[in-house]
Amino acid sequence: MKAITFLLHTQQPILATSLQGDPNSDVSHSYIPGSMIRGMLISRYLRERTILEADILDNTDVTRLFFDSTTRYLNAYPYIASNSDSDDKKRCLPVPRSVYKNKGIEFSDGEEQDVYDLSQDQPNIHDFQPKSLGEDIFCRVEYSDIQIYKVKRRINIHNQRDRRRGKGTDGNGAVFRYDAIDAGQTFQAVVLCDSDEDAEVIKSLLKAEKETEKINAWLGGSQSAGYGHVTVELLPDKDNWNEVYKDWEDRKERETNLTVTLLSDTILRDECGQNTADPQVLVKLLCNELGLTLKHIDTYASSTIVGGFNRKWGLPLPQVPAILAGSVFVFEIPKFNDESQQETFDEKVKILEAQGVGERRVDGFGRLVLNWLTEESTFSASKYVDSTASNQEEEKSLSSESEKLAERMAERLLRHKLDELLLEQVKSNTPENSSTIKNSQLSRLMIVAAKALAEGKPDPLYELVGRDENSDNLTKAARTQFKQTEMRNGKKLDEKIRDWLNNPESFILSWGSKYIVGNRPGVTIATQSKTLDNQLSLEYTLRLIIAVTKKMMKDKNND
Repeated sequence: MKAITFLLHTQQPILATSLQGDPNSDVSHSYIPGSMIRGMLISRYLRERTILEADILDNTDVTRLFFDSTTRYLNAYPYIASNSDSDDKKRCLPVPRSVYKNKGIEFSDGEEQDVYDLSQDQPNIHDFQPKSLGEDIFCRVEYSDIQIYKVKRRINIHNQRDRRRGKGTDGNGAVFRYDAIDAGQTFQAVVLCDSDEDAEVIKSLLKAEKETEKINAWLGGSQSAGYGHVTVELLPDKDNWNEVYKDWEDRKERETNLTVTLLSDTILRDECGQNTADPQVLVKLLCNELGLTLKHIDTYASSTIVGGFNRKWGLPLPQVPAILAGSVFVFEIPKFNDESQQETFDEKVKILEAQGVGERRVDGFGRLVLNWLTEESTFSASKYVDSTASNQEEEKSLSSESEKLAERMAERLLRHKLDELLLEQVKSNTPENSSTIKNSQLSRLMIVAAKALAEGKPDPLYELVGRDENSDNLTKAARTQFKQTEMRNGKKLDEKIRDWLNNPESFILSWGSKYIVGNRPGVTIATQSKTLDNQLSLEYTLRLIIAVTKKMMKDKNND
């Protein structure tokens, strides 16, 4: 197998339309599909050669090069450097769907966070709430380090207008939106050829007449409206090219299980010939391709609908279900009776990874890899830091009016995030059993907390529950009710209220690293930042006390 690798530098936004969005919008994939690259190379091939047949499919060379799976055009994924070495660039791959983060964790530039591969083991973390890393996320894996990259996008609003009148009319006018891949990014594409002769033909289509020049090409939709321009840069040949940059011999030794990760969307058919996204169909197919029965343990998968567009006929391709890229299938490690069985299995794995599975493999569908990630349950993940000159430009100074506007926006956004956090904290801070305290005492507590909120100081609440255990102004019966009401962490109600008042930031610090400005919870808009101060902490702590009290009363009434 011969691999031809080349770079696509986006000079204009790329509209590789997916099936997302509403009828008045086009949302692009976060990668350049192999079908678009194949179409571009077909156009270049037909311009340079004379095809005698009326139908190009009657030409065996054209069919072999572009229409059967002996030549496979893989999706062009982002091409990035590591944060530590700007010269060490590699092609990213979709994030495995078995990798999760803890809920509330967000990635900021240069900051590392732990993520967990659930296909290996459950993390030993109290109150672990798994959350996916997100959709359309790519990664670059180096041993136990994962570098996360999200493709930059550009949203443009367009007006459809009558060509003759130059403006929209009742019969010919609309407003629609394009959500496209932004310009100024680099993607690496790969063409896999079973024949060395075919590889030389493809390489000739990617070479400019002069070595100092680059090929200009147009990909995707709306090419006449300022979309689709890329330059092509052919990379040197590499022997034994592999999508995960690690040979099967270095991945086959496992102690726990065998994993299969899809590197692109995969289209399958069931026994009745219908397209399906059923994971069990893929499990059966893998067993057939590898020539043995694999015991299926677990699946981390999702599905999608894929389509396409035939520019020759100006018609869309059929929309069919597919298993989403990044899906992970976990199996028990197969056991072999002798070395010959192991060697046969190894050879079939190499063929499977080279050829792929399912339909439309010529367009890059059905790519997969076995045992991609190492046998570790915890990885260190970080967000890709773009060190290009475009991201190092000095920030433009804002006018005084713009600074005031940005400051107000930052404060409103910070309050909005604090409101969300407050709602999340109410349930976890409400006692499981509120029957030991009467509604009259809860009403009194809520009235006093509201008074403290209006005055902007905690004194009214201190007068009620005291600054310590022996200085409250509660009656004996009320004190008993407060003492008998136990919070989820084991503390008494009055003790918990004093903890909140003495340390009003305590519940807000559960925000983690979601929004941090200068080591403080905060939000930045343009050059203006709004961080958490003592008064804001007290305000939201008092609001939390009021919300918890209301929840306790509601629970009592429901009981």
